[in-house]
Amino acid sequence: MSYSIKFLSMVYSFCLFSAFVGCKSTQDTGSTTTKGQAEEKIADRKTTKSSDSFNRLESVGGNTETVTEQASGMEKELPVDKTVRTGELPNGMKYYIQKNGKPENRIELRLAVNAGSIEEEDNQRGLAHFVEHMAFNGTRNFEKNELISFLESTGVRFGADLNAYTSFDETVYMLQLPTDKEGLVDKGLLVMSDWATGVTFDGKEIDKERGVIESEWRTGLGAKERMREAYWGKVFHKSKYAHRLPIGSMEVVNNAPYERLRTFYKDWYRPNLQAIIVVGDLELDEMEEKVKEKFGVLKNPDISRKKEAYSVPNHKETFIGIATDQEATSCDVQILYKHSAKDVATLEDYRRKLLYDLYNSMMNGRFGELEQDKDAPFIRANSGYFGYIRQKDFYALSAEAKEDGILESLKILLTENQRVLQHGFTSTELERAKASILKRLDKRFKEKDKNTSRNLSMKYVYHFLDNQPMMSAEQELKLAKELIPSIKIAEVNRLAKEWVTEENRTVIIAAPEKEEVEVPTEEAVQKVLTQAKDIEVEAYKDKFLDLPLLNKKLAGAKVINKKEIKGKKLNVTELTLANGVRVIMKPTTFQNDQILLNAYSPGGHSIYQDKDFYSARAAAAIVDESGVGQFDLIALEKKLSDKNVNLSPYINDLYEGFTGNSSVKDFELMLKLVYLYATEPRKDKEVFERYLDQSKEEIKNITSNPMYYFYDQVFRVKFKNHPRRKIIPQLSDFDKINFERALEIYKERFSDFSDFTFVLVGSFEPQKVQGLLERYLGSLPSKNRKENWSDMDLDIAVEGAKQELKKGMAPQCNVYLGFSKKQQWTREKSHQLDAVSQVLSIMVRENLREEKGGVYSPSVRGSFTKEPVEFSDLMVIFQCAPEDATDLIDAVKKEIKDLQTNGPSEENYNKVREQQRRAREINLEKNRFWSRTLSAYYQQGRNLEDIENYDELIDKLTLETIKEAANNFIDLDKGVVVTVKPEK
Repeated sequence: MSYSIKFLSMVYSFCLFSAFVGCKSTQDTGSTTTKGQAEEKIADRKTTKSSDSFNRLESVGGNTETVTEQASGMEKELPVDKTVRTGELPNGMKYYIQKNGKPENRIELRLAVNAGSIEEEDNQRGLAHFVEHMAFNGTRNFEKNELISFLESTGVRFGADLNAYTSFDETVYMLQLPTDKEGLVDKGLLVMSDWATGVTFDGKEIDKERGVIESEWRTGLGAKERMREAYWGKVFHKSKYAHRLPIGSMEVVNNAPYERLRTFYKDWYRPNLQAIIVVGDLELDEMEEKVKEKFGVLKNPDISRKKEAYSVPNHKETFIGIATDQEATSCDVQILYKHSAKDVATLEDYRRKLLYDLYNSMMNGRFGELEQDKDAPFIRANSGYFGYIRQKDFYALSAEAKEDGILESLKILLTENQRVLQHGFTSTELERAKASILKRLDKRFKEKDKNTSRNLSMKYVYHFLDNQPMMSAEQELKLAKELIPSIKIAEVNRLAKEWVTEENRTVIIAAPEKEEVEVPTEEAVQKVLTQAKDIEVEAYKDKFLDLPLLNKKLAGAKVINKKEIKGKKLNVTELTLANGVRVIMKPTTFQNDQILLNAYSPGGHSIYQDKDFYSARAAAAIVDESGVGQFDLIALEKKLSDKNVNLSPYINDLYEGFTGNSSVKDFELMLKLVYLYATEPRKDKEVFERYLDQSKEEIKNITSNPMYYFYDQVFRVKFKNHPRRKIIPQLSDFDKINFERALEIYKERFSDFSDFTFVLVGSFEPQKVQGLLERYLGSLPSKNRKENWSDMDLDIAVEGAKQELKKGMAPQCNVYLGFSKKQQWTREKSHQLDAVSQVLSIMVRENLREEKGGVYSPSVRGSFTKEPVEFSDLMVIFQCAPEDATDLIDAVKKEIKDLQTNGPSEENYNKVREQQRRAREINLEKNRFWSRTLSAYYQQGRNLEDIENYDELIDKLTLETIKEAANNFIDLDKGVVVTVKPEK
């Protein structure tokens, strides 16, 4: 996929359903402003019936209960992971405790509260979320500053290890703590206990927090929020959900009396609506006693309010919601079919869930094929079965339409429904879908002892809140293997008649408001709906290529040099093959069934002239979309449907290469794909035309969004309008891509592997895979040419600049304050810059958010670039009210000046060093960390031993070095300031 398509696909998949539901608001001060938008923080966890419903519920092994399918036994409850200790305290609070060693010396704590914004009265709208905020502003045993300071001093990062969210139906608090310091776990449990019933609600802190919440609300304003108003009531027809977005009403937030907030807390924060979850490096018996001691004493109120079950009323007619906005970035079409929610609690429920998964897997396979047609009216389409609120599930079809394809996209969604209704799926589709599900569950089973405590803790949160399954990976795989073979095609096909109905149906269309986009009327949409009932469609024909992926004997090349680098954590083996290919291998035990591949060669598109730049940048993406050898993309995806393997070529600024991953079993297949992408890329002009068409559609409206416009302008100023430093390409840029030249460049980049380095990290033994490396990597072409990347005359703004721009309608201002300096990279300087940014992040957050209440989620980032130009870069980004921008920029500068004059406080200095140590401990146990780090070290010719000596850098940090570094990296007179305020 292209740079633009990849970037926007990520945005689309994250935002489409969140724009429609927008049901989670999160206390996330560690995220960037864009991620802080309330409407884009959908609770993606609640998809029990969707095709990827168990992806987040990473299980661990336990005692296996054999389950045999019997006609009379399907009402039996699902097995439960026996390694989890559960119970209920006398006050009604539930608890879940599990010993888990990944990561080591860490514990995950969760407090799940079975109450959210749906519990609010009209004069309380927003107070459920407000209560969540107040939990961080003082409790029975911790004053506000003491609470946050204590947690940060243990290495906890606010917004990452310490977090919370509020949704319609629940509120969840999350905390990770180290276990290797005496008393920390007990204090963590005390914090959780305080959050459960001991938040203090100091009046001054309440008033301060009003501004923070209003800042968070402001981040969610924009096109999606305005368009949502047009269809929200139609999705949640005559229900309380239509008026209970967690962010609430700012009139209530800003004016609610203190007691009203305290009343909501007293009513709904009570032990019999709560669960405490503890997962990590612990002893079960000891932890159970601590939980009983800390939480068993909590009291329920004498009179408890009844918790209601709120639903969405059924409706016979189809509701149609159409919305347009000048700042909308895409044309989105959705059809929602609402059904009564069903739990997954019994064997029959789980079998039904498998049916749902199979249906949506096959439907999405068909949509994937339709997307490959250059004449398709949409860029992408999707099918899923979701449960966003407790009483209703949604069968949802969605498409991102092209500007001239809104109605046609709707027709295709309806047509594909009719195709299944009339003809069903095919047996070959079903077999692939079955194999895909079993592949996913088998992978999870193989990693059963490598699951993270974070994943497991959230699994138990949703068991408590939504009665989601609590099986081990072994139990689930065994059950699926027993049930899936019994599922017949007719059963899956019958789901279409259950799901696709005219009752309880809502159609949503959201599009840019501009002349070029012909937005259909309700009458036109209704006409399409009526016509779709009577159309007759042909049955789907499942085409697949039943040929070997690679069917020739390879000559290969032997290893001519071998070197081993040993250390406490290193254990790296270097191989050089006769054709010049270098292989760096680091076997690990962090995952049981994962091998990561990262390959690179210097050059990239930097060595091409500007006239070829766009062709060079698009070359790998076009090949990636085309398939390899005899297999086009559709055929290739079907060929690999039951395999755990992914591989893609890339050509970036400075390097070309491959990124991929596989299971142990499919490692050889990944090497075959490397060989094929190198030697047999497909030439497909139709793919190229589709690539251009879709890329142009993606970016037509992107800069109408003030946030995208903001980042685009920042890059333009920061890199002095360098033609190769654009976040968002222009439409005319795609006309500069020449198909023949792009393919020629691709072949040039992958015609000589004598300077390629392959980095392999994961579960393998070097001596056992050497033969495969010799056969496949040793067969790659070699010319022994000598190349390196070019610096492209890249320049950065170091003398300061100021841009005051206007874009958009919402009362929000995006602010960038950046400091760049050309200077030689050193390891010590890079680490010092990281420390400066971390200290400044704490200072800016405490000032702009905690004291002034003017910003929700300020972001401070420091980076030191070594290639192609050496320069340091520190930036502060935040969003605020337009009228506050100048004062808040001055406040940031004041904090910087304080850091430069006085250095960091002892407290912040210790926090940052502890956070760095703790983060490094966890990173050293991750395959991806080693893959990225080894690649960077070899690319830059750095000493591998430095990877193990990171603690030396931390030990060298002093209050004075951080102060000096702040003066070195930041010149307040030469900052780049970019603000984007509303046009009116």
